[in-house]
Amino acid sequence: MTAQTSTRTHTTTGQTGPGPRWLTYPEAAELCTLSVRSLKRLTAAGKLRCYVVGGKVLRLKASDVEALIVPADQCRNW
Repeated sequence: MTAQTSTRTHTTTGQTGPGPRWLTYPEAAELCTLSVRSLKRLTAAGKLRCYVVGGKVLRLKASDVEALIVPADQCRNW
């Protein structure tokens, strides 16, 4: 007999299924090229929704983060 090894990886970005894709603050920061601090400021200002999972863990919906990315001509009257 040979021993089988299994590796377990955890990623939130690789989720599939009908539900929303959840991101941590660092994952969201990488997605939209903002800092974690900037994302937390947007959350505090009410411009980005944050969700509590399990009573303590904060997550952001990927679609909400992606909505922050808009063409320059649409955001500053270029």
